[in-house]
Amino acid sequence: MPYRHTPFVRHGLLHDLNERIPLDSPAWFTWLETASRFAYLSHQEPIQMTVRKEKRRHTFYWFAYTKWVGKLHNSYIGRSDTLTQTRLEQVVTVLHQRARQPIRQTG
Repeated sequence: MPYRHTPFVRHGLLHDLNERIPLDSPAWFTWLETASRFAYLSHQEPIQMTVRKEKRRHTFYWFAYTKWVGKLHNSYIGRSDTLTQTRLEQVVTVLHQRARQPIRQTG
């Protein structure tokens, strides 16, 4: 479960304080304009990811992060206008696949 005051998405709904906003709705994209982070709990993969807005080259982009067996994994999501439920599920699947890859030993 996310930190106490962190907005989170579960089952296609954003939970932010007393608000419930459906993903892909106009209210969702309006909320993303001022948001800086939220947690995403996938209903397909057994991982949770933190989604953060970061400034790169004078523009804001969203990135996903998850920790699996002590290792941090991240993935680019895109701009706010591309942050849909379908895109979030794609990214969580990619992160889950990366996290489950065997650790390569060097030497």
